[in-house]
Amino acid sequence: MLERRIAVADDEHLHAAVRWNNEDHLLEQALLVLRVHCDSLERERHHAHRRAEHDRHFNDPECTRTSARCARAAARLQQLLVQELAWAREDVTEAEHLQQTLRSVHVAKRVERYRQHPHSTPRLDAVAALLRHQAESAAQVGVLLTEDRDQLHALAFEEQQAQVFLASPASTSLSQIRAMSPHQFERLISGLVARDGLDVKQRHGGPHDGGVDVIATTPGGDKLAVQCKHTTKETPVGIAAVRELNGIAGPVHHADIAILITNSTFSKPAAKLAQQQDIILLSRWVLVRWATWGESLLDILELDETAGLAA
Repeated sequence: MLERRIAVADDEHLHAAVRWNNEDHLLEQALLVLRVHCDSLERERHHAHRRAEHDRHFNDPECTRTSARCARAAARLQQLLVQELAWAREDVTEAEHLQQTLRSVHVAKRVERYRQHPHSTPRLDAVAALLRHQAESAAQVGVLLTEDRDQLHALAFEEQQAQVFLASPASTSLSQIRAMSPHQFERLISGLVARDGLDVKQRHGGPHDGGVDVIATTPGGDKLAVQCKHTTKETPVGIAAVRELNGIAGPVHHADIAILITNSTFSKPAAKLAQQQDIILLSRWVLVRWATWGESLLDILELDETAGLAA
């Protein structure tokens, strides 16, 4: 039957049949490329999701500063991959629709179809656009994955440094801090401030401390006034301590930066007032980053080592 139909077909019908068959084959190949791209994006998104959800409890003192940053990097990558995946799925759906439409063209209409489009067809042009979009997406995802890999390498190096510091005598755990006296706690804080390259003018409180325990100057020239609140309980530091520091840090000591630090936490009213008055609160979890894992105070406060706060 096939041979008889070919024998009676003219050149135009044979040409149309070959073109239709090739167009269908190209659509099938394009769909394969688009589906493979979708599968790849889905795998990368799944990996990013697992990294982002690995540990939500970043207040755990066992977590280093890199734990949260790794998860944030993964969450950002996941968000970008979700968008790329949504676009890729739309492209697959469109390509499937183009293929279904092509296969529904009746044999009798194929000659007329290729008479109207002697060089290409709207469907082939549309598929070409989808493939260009896929190539652009693949390149963009490649850049995102490279950036993510480089960031993870940097974080792995930081984590290694943190583990080395943790094993050193310079590391002070939260349990050790809790066992200290208030005076020892003040000494610890002034020692940490000096460790990070600040010039300490006052190392602990006393009868004539002017209401603050530690006074220091950053390499950029900013003056810090630090009030320490040590406790052996889990009771949050209240708003009274914030009010006290706010009344003396600037008016009495002319400090550029006022810091209230505790090995506990802060109440919500205290946190609200501190935000209103530009007072920095450092709770026990920040203290762990600083004392236990060795992160610099300048990094915690995000201060430039070479310039003043005003600059």
